[in-house]
Amino acid sequence: HTSVTLGSLLDDQHWHSVLIERFNKQVNFTVDKHTQHFRTKGDSDHLDIDYELSFGGIPVPGKPGTFQRKNFHGCIENLYYNGVNIIDLAKRRKPQIYTVGNVTFSCSETQIVPITFVSASRSYLLLPGTPQIDGLSVSFQFRTWNKDGLLLFAELSENSGPLLVHLHNGRLMLFI
Repeated sequence: HTSVTLGSLLDDQHWHSVLIERFNKQVNFTVDKHTQHFRTKGDSDHLDIDYELSFGGIPVPGKPGTFQRKNFHGCIENLYYNGVNIIDLAKRRKPQIYTVGNVTFSCSETQIVPITFVSASRSYLLLPGTPQIDGLSVSFQFRTWNKDGLLLFAELSENSGPLLVHLHNGRLMLFI
């Protein structure tokens, strides 16, 4: 067996591309334009695939060589096997493709709802504080045309001062 790991943070709701190419023992494994080249172990130059190839999960639990992991939950597009469009065959209900479970031929995008602060002096969101927390995690995306502006402010307990994230001259600054 040969095992190769490639990519990180792939659960970010963005599309990622995967390409697996094998010729004899040479394998090219590509994830998002990063390629790992390697040679398979063993004596054989050819690849014996079982009578079935599954995408998105394992059809027969307990089958030799199966992994004890959850099936894929997400979207796959542009799925080709040796140049054959697998999704198109499944969509047209061709007999060589079996569709099992809750599979649809669409992929809903996660709905991102932005908020706009219209007034530079009177617009904000206020969230009640949480006293005595051990950690803090705040994440957001933003866009603006202004070089200056306050994005996040919190007064820290015990007169420790503020937590401040702001734009100053077009640069993001964190102050604790």
